[in-house]
Amino acid sequence: MLQGPWGTRPPAGVADLVAGPADRRQPGRAVRRLVAALVMTGALGAACAGTGQEAAAPEAAAPEAAAPGPPSLAIYALSRGTGVPERAKAALAEARSMLEALQGSGADLRISQERIGLEGETRLCARFADPQQAEAAFERLSQIVQGVDLVNLVREPCGTEATP
Repeated sequence: MLQGPWGTRPPAGVADLVAGPADRRQPGRAVRRLVAALVMTGALGAACAGTGQEAAAPEAAAPEAAAPGPPSLAIYALSRGTGVPERAKAALAEARSMLEALQGSGADLRISQERIGLEGETRLCARFADPQQAEAAFERLSQIVQGVDLVNLVREPCGTEATP
């Protein structure tokens, strides 16, 4: 008979977790069911783990997939069901003006803007040729959007339309 550190009868908490009415009359049965469940879980985990060769293939491809493209950033103006708030629209307009002024001063960047939702949600994206200019612009844009509800500034790739 299977025994645990508690002897032949499991503590009430263990029996309550795995026991049905028949198990309460036979306390050892609950322990056997618990052990069987743990063994099956371990076997299932081992079967799903594979040989490990599959895991090595994605890691080998990771450097190609992680090859950085031109630095880019996006600003999202979002809504909560009542349209984009005025402060968010103003922050987006100010961000676009700042990026256009940067572009007008000779910075090599492409700007794209697209509507992404039904209530005026918008994505403004800028792709830079120079990583240092991208970082400086990100810092300035962070100040513009700081504290504005429903505006997100993220570093992420732009679509193909914003290629420099």
